Amino acid sequence: VTILAGMFGGLSRSAAADFSFLLGVPTLLAACGLSFFRQLKAEGVPPQEEWMHLALGFAVSAVTAYFVVRWLLGYVRTKTFNPFGWYRIGLGVVWLAFVK
Repeated sequence: VTILAGMFGGLSRSAAADFSFLLGVPTLLAACGLSFFRQLKAEGVPPQEEWMHLALGFAVSAVTAYFVVRWLLGYVRTKTFNPFGWYRIGLGVVWLAFVK
């Protein structure tokens, strides 16, 4: 939605995608922080051996996200959003077929 709004506002595809990802960073950090603190409140501090799993999961997720976002921003600079639009339309049709 933010990419589309940026493009309607006159931004290029690339600038709109950059803006969208930058806008998502604080939101994702806040959501992760809230979830983490709720978990701490509900179950207390996890044992020491679980911290290593948490750190490993965080590191793998961060590296994967970096490369996926880098690829997507490169893709957006050279190609259109048409494949993503058709994908969303198809997914919406399938979803509506299952809802009814």
